[in-house]
Amino acid sequence: MENKTGKYLKYAIGEIILVVIGILIALSINNWNENKKIKSKEIKSLTELRKDLEQNLNDINANISALQGCKNSNNVILNHIENKLTYNDSLDYHFSMLYPFISFTVNKTTYETLKQNGIDLISNDSLRSSMSDLYSNQFKAYETWENKYFVNHYLDYIKPMFISEFVSFELGNSAHPKNYDQFILNSENKQVLIFTIGTCNNFIRIQSGLRTEIQDLIDMIDKEIRA
Repeated sequence: MENKTGKYLKYAIGEIILVVIGILIALSINNWNENKKIKSKEIKSLTELRKDLEQNLNDINANISALQGCKNSNNVILNHIENKLTYNDSLDYHFSMLYPFISFTVNKTTYETLKQNGIDLISNDSLRSSMSDLYSNQFKAYETWENKYFVNHYLDYIKPMFISEFVSFELGNSAHPKNYDQFILNSENKQVLIFTIGTCNNFIRIQSGLRTEIQDLIDMIDKEIRA
């Protein structure tokens, strides 16, 4: 009886151990599947975020090009003012480019979705920190600068100048002055052009910095996706 009892006890313990091992294996497989789903969701979010960043990058590149064009046209007109050069038809194009009419509208779609659903989905701490800094700090600061300096500069100086000094205006094509000689002799117009050139330089620098930050974040995302 003792031998039989011992055998049954060993058999029962073995059965319990097998059951426990089975449960642990099942839990491990379930956790692996869950982690795989979470990682897949993370990769999908990062891929969508990358697309948003690429769009922001394209927008910035277009803005920098517009700013450089505006700066060049202001310098052309400023040269005519300072040297009292005579009018020619080619100036109408440069008059139409005295303001760049840029607007950097940040694509925040994926970032806002991540914030709502839990930004901790991004497992890489450095990537998550860089992403938050770019969207919450740098983009937000840029929008403030653009509204404060570019929009106000247009409303306070550029728009009144166009209304008072030009017969017609077609952005990027032609703007014909009412009286060219009067325009180049107006010291206020000269100051507006000088300020616009300085503003273009500042925003080229600021947007170039943003371009670098965006590209760095894209590189981090690419590295994380490949990992």
